[in-house]
Amino acid sequence: MKSIHLFNSERGGMGKSTSCMSACTYLIDKSIEFTLVECDRSNPDVRRIYGKVTDCKVAILSESEKHEDAANTIYNAAMQKPVLVNLPAQILPAFKLWIEANGILELAEEDGITFVNWWLTNGSYDSLNLFKRYVSLFPSINSILVKNSGLTEDFSGLDEDEELQALIKERQLTVVEFPRFHGAATKNRIDAQSLTFGEARTHEEFSSIDRRRVKTFLDKAYRCFEVTNAFTES
Repeated sequence: MKSIHLFNSERGGMGKSTSCMSACTYLIDKSIEFTLVECDRSNPDVRRIYGKVTDCKVAILSESEKHEDAANTIYNAAMQKPVLVNLPAQILPAFKLWIEANGILELAEEDGITFVNWWLTNGSYDSLNLFKRYVSLFPSINSILVKNSGLTEDFSGLDEDEELQALIKERQLTVVEFPRFHGAATKNRIDAQSLTFGEARTHEEFSSIDRRRVKTFLDKAYRCFEVTNAFTES
């Protein structure tokens, strides 16, 4: 299972961390070994919470020459087992430089490594345009458009974007819906106590309603992952 799963959006506040942490819990529940790579230096929540329960590394994507090898951790880890990468916002220039300067996609084809770009969106104009740009720049990367229902219920902009719909049809791109976590107070307590979703699901200090909210959210998130076959066919 040589695969690199990028949790991406290019914008902040799109739900990258939550979806990445959900995927971590999914793989743990499925007893699939993986490596987690944290690339968000300003807000490394995924590493803070999941670094205690799984193999976790840090990588730096940067345009600075002194960090030109700091992202290679991502690729090297994928030679052993699947990799989940939590990307920060506004990472395209550094990511593009790493990919092109090292011939990463050509190398991945030789080594049998698959890239999967999980693109979180709220359906806004700029988010969808950035997605189209990523697909155009990296056509060999398997891009999955993830409609984050935790941010909005209105994805009419996505549905009415003729250019995007044509691109989805032409490239046979997968579009899925990521669930909303019902219960903001519950979610805040999970974050404040640095609990994984797996821990929160059975946390004794939580009420039965809190625990049920976590289980319901994970059940829906797991269906989102499974419909893509991105983890089972890696």
